[in-house]
Amino acid sequence: MKKKLRLVVIKDHHLFKCKCGAKVDPWGDHCLGCPANHKAYLSNAARDGICDIFKRILPITKMIHSGTQMEKEVGNIVQSLPALKPFDLSIRLNHLLTQGAWQIPFGRIGFDVVFIHSNKPAPLDPSLETASKKFARRTGGTNNVTSKTLSADEVIGEINDANYSFIPIAIGPHGEIGSIFRRFWDGSDPLPLPSFSKDRPEAKRAAERSISIHTPWNILGKADARWKSERGSALFDGSYLSALPSTWAKQQLGLICCSQLANHINTSFNHLKYDPKGAAVDDGGFDEGDWDEPDELDWKWIDVDFLDD
Repeated sequence: MKKKLRLVVIKDHHLFKCKCGAKVDPWGDHCLGCPANHKAYLSNAARDGICDIFKRILPITKMIHSGTQMEKEVGNIVQSLPALKPFDLSIRLNHLLTQGAWQIPFGRIGFDVVFIHSNKPAPLDPSLETASKKFARRTGGTNNVTSKTLSADEVIGEINDANYSFIPIAIGPHGEIGSIFRRFWDGSDPLPLPSFSKDRPEAKRAAERSISIHTPWNILGKADARWKSERGSALFDGSYLSALPSTWAKQQLGLICCSQLANHINTSFNHLKYDPKGAAVDDGGFDEGDWDEPDELDWKWIDVDFLDD
């Protein structure tokens, strides 16, 4: 809350420096953006929380039959690179025709969580700008058995050709969610997509698919409509404070974002060094291009490389 209101989070900040050697600001901005404070645990905790929300909300919308269709960091998504884990979490869709099922033309919808840290104005919404980098990754990969190498755009191309939709979940420094995921979440109109370079046609194709009419949107609105139709005035979570699925889901997502951001900043305090003479290096402010972490924008791989067996 203090960070969102731009109140002092780190008292006497001028007496401390980060383990990277940079000065520490009073609002905790550097703690969130510094590459030395890895965000793997932050992203994984958010992934797990969002997955739990989906397990409860999506069966109501009849997008899935049960929570077992939710997956976390599975391989065998990209045919040429089976050890690659392109999604933090994904929905495995079942196309059996059941009464009232939400008909979706994709085999899977994948999501990737990314936390952004910039508080600077940008030509685009920073969350949209960062999410777009999830489509245009920096690296590709090589299959250790076949020695086949794919560029970053070719990896996205295989995801597209497999008939999967990909939605980045960008979460801002104050818990706000990005435009592309917000469309899926509550039906908000997405911001115009950024332009992609000519050598990234598959990235552009994936981005356009993420906000196309074929990719589901407004899952909370559909969950509310289903709940009212089937359950009437029954309270969703047993309390008037969360009478509808959307109310409960928004509360849970807000709690996940804010608590995990706070935990990350609080943990980073353990790495601050007392330096009464003042930090020797100034971070020079934040710039998305300078502060993106490799583990945020590069692919994840299965830990045990079964391809070597």
